[in-house]
Amino acid sequence: MNLLSKTLALLITVFVVTSCNKDTVDQKSTEKMNEKREALNDKKGSDNTTTKVSTGDIQLYKVEKVEKQNGKKVAPNFMWTENGKKMSLADLKGKVVLVNLWATWCGPCIKEMPDLSKISNELKDKNFRMLGLNVFQQETSKKVEDFLKTNPVSYTILDGNTELVDAFGEANGGNIEAVPTTFIIDKDGKIAETIVGGRSKEAFLTIINKYLN
Repeated sequence: MNLLSKTLALLITVFVVTSCNKDTVDQKSTEKMNEKREALNDKKGSDNTTTKVSTGDIQLYKVEKVEKQNGKKVAPNFMWTENGKKMSLADLKGKVVLVNLWATWCGPCIKEMPDLSKISNELKDKNFRMLGLNVFQQETSKKVEDFLKTNPVSYTILDGNTELVDAFGEANGGNIEAVPTTFIIDKDGKIAETIVGGRSKEAFLTIINKYLN
């Protein structure tokens, strides 16, 4: 095997390990993920040092409307209602926005969520906002809400849809086939970075800080 072939094989292996392809997911894999999650929760419940998470604070907001934008790399605008207030991505212009596409069945997505929560908390006083878009989902919104109750995050989670995924893909110049896929949107509303696969907290912060400064 020549050097080029070895390099390509290594890149493919890294991609498979750090991301989940939507076409490889079936009901059986979803059930396995749920079984693992339930076993973990049972273990936590038997540990007296573990504090239970309040189930009343986690909410899943629904994407209500999607608007494609003109211009290369311009992020699509989308709307939702959060705590009774109408919100949109366009309202966040002037901030750096991290948009994380994820799914409950995706191991790398779940692994990076605690780090994303830490980043959201650390940058809460900066011109920064984080949004999680639940996509490629076989489960109902109720099951996603239940997932968030046992896997809470500090940032806003939206129930995404195919229209929004396609709009991001079109704006970015290609289809979105795997999660996690993360977009860093700059203060002008343009997609500045596209990150496919999971990343560490440090790796995310290195990228985000380029656009905050």
